[in-house]
Amino acid sequence: MKRSAGADFQFLSDPDGHILDLFAVRHTDGMGDTDIAQSASFLLDAEGRIAWKRVAENYRVRPKPPEILAAADALR
Repeated sequence: MKRSAGADFQFLSDPDGHILDLFAVRHTDGMGDTDIAQSASFLLDAEGRIAWKRVAENYRVRPKPPEILAAADALR
């Protein structure tokens, strides 16, 4: 896990797709015969629990930065 320079939070990635089912975001009608992740955003609390999530029905619909920042502020 890498920490971004200047960021006070961590970015997480699942390049092998092991967490898709855990977070219930596997999209089986993805690219050809390959499953892909459904567009989803999560904020975790200090204990690693999901404190906020947004799962989109359409990959083109994603939360805007102000929505994510407001959710993060609400968790403080």
